[in-house]
Amino acid sequence: MAVLGSTEKALVTWINSLPVSLGIPPISSLSDVADGISLSKILLDIDKEYFASSAIEPASVGEERPSFIATVRNLKRLYKALSTYYTDTLHLGALDNISSPNVSLVAKDGSIQDAVKLVHLVLLVSVNSETKRSEYMDCIQRISDVEARNTLLELIEDTKQGVDDKKSGIAAEYDIDARTQSEVSNILARYEHLERDYAELEEHNSVLQDNYDKIKQENASLYEQVSQAGGMSKLQVEIAENKAKSQIDYLQKEMQDLEEQLVEKDKKLADSEMKTKELVIQ
Repeated sequence: MAVLGSTEKALVTWINSLPVSLGIPPISSLSDVADGISLSKILLDIDKEYFASSAIEPASVGEERPSFIATVRNLKRLYKALSTYYTDTLHLGALDNISSPNVSLVAKDGSIQDAVKLVHLVLLVSVNSETKRSEYMDCIQRISDVEARNTLLELIEDTKQGVDDKKSGIAAEYDIDARTQSEVSNILARYEHLERDYAELEEHNSVLQDNYDKIKQENASLYEQVSQAGGMSKLQVEIAENKAKSQIDYLQKEMQDLEEQLVEKDKKLADSEMKTKELVIQ
């Protein structure tokens, strides 16, 4: 990353290389643009309609220079329009990787450190403008000072990398959210399927229970009939008892198997509920 001295030199070279038609006088230091007038001319060239309301007009011949308060107010208005254009119009992301300049220090002391931040942002807007990008990039490529040209390209690339990294982070986060959402949907689908199976098993269990109770009742009735029918042979009684016992044993086994299935389904339902809650909380 370029140090402050070489960065200021590169930005001064850039401003001095801009077309004469912009009406920007040559500068030797960024403190020469502390009043914001030259920067305002660059922004009007980039997007006249957008930056017209924040334009800073030079004092007329014979007029006093703007006061410190007026200069601060002008720079704040210019910086607000500049930063909003960067984020909302060019959609280059938040200015996380660019420190905000203290325009009061720029206006009062011609602070080089804060002037660098302000001019840097103007540079980035110029090379990202849809209509002016090629003109401003061509201007940078024509700079004969190799060190200054490389420093400017480095400033542009560093910021582009920061924006790309942030976009990549957002994309990765979105991808994780999408995968989580998909997994939740799959679990919910399996959960609904298990619930249907569980309901069918419970219904089947209810039918078996009714049949079991009915056979027990018939068996009891049969015993009563046997006790009343003194003429019934012992063999007939044994056949009737065996038949009833066989039916009861069969139903008991069916009910036991069904209960085991219900327990297993119940466990799967509980596991699905737990996974769904964990994913939603994440």
